[in-house]
Amino acid sequence: MLSAIFLTYSLIHISIWLWGWKLWSQNDKPVSLFLVLFGGTLLFYDNLRIGMGRFIGEGDLLYAMSVPAFAWHWALLPLLVIAAGSIARQAELPGASNKFVMGAFCVVAVALSVHDIPKIFDMNLVLACLGDTVRYSTSVKGAQLCSPDQIPVPSGADAGTVAIITNIIVLITGIGVWVKRRWPWMALGAIFMFSVAGPWWGDYGLLVANLGEIAITLGLITTCVHFAKKRREGSPARSAAAMAVREAA
Repeated sequence: MLSAIFLTYSLIHISIWLWGWKLWSQNDKPVSLFLVLFGGTLLFYDNLRIGMGRFIGEGDLLYAMSVPAFAWHWALLPLLVIAAGSIARQAELPGASNKFVMGAFCVVAVALSVHDIPKIFDMNLVLACLGDTVRYSTSVKGAQLCSPDQIPVPSGADAGTVAIITNIIVLITGIGVWVKRRWPWMALGAIFMFSVAGPWWGDYGLLVANLGEIAITLGLITTCVHFAKKRREGSPARSAAAMAVREAA
């Protein structure tokens, strides 16, 4: 059952990804959307290798399939920080047009990547099982052991640091867009991501967190496209002002 859910996630991700590239080509190819889509290239693959694990079984093949998913995540997840900065500029948030503000987004993204990239060269994945799923992970809890002689492997102290910081930056930017431009979807996607990525989900944390990835990706794609269209129509700020005048009238 769980394997089928991850395979469904994979199908949803690849559909969203292809749809996103179509929107990118139709809306003047915004940089923000390129960063979101490029960074999310292997989201479908990450769910696919988990969903296929039961059919492949433990061993070198499944291990080798798992390595690119972790490497891509560690190296490119911080692209969402730069995408958030680009969205802030698209939405004409106060100060976002300043080159030093955009530079700060880029510096933070590079710093986060530098923090996680060394993990790629010291990767040690362990077998984990839950329900009918078989996968390789950086840690394994007691309820995810695949055999009686396997021992739990705890997560590193900073395992989720980069993801948390990235999500916070996306959330803060999304709230700014919501407040200033009345567009809530970037913020709501990030809020949903936070709600499903916490430790309160226990052994099923990965299952619900991967659902959150779908929500935050949709929020980012729709936001990028919305402001790309606004740019063609005119300034988002002027459009918002015009809307306020119409509502007052």
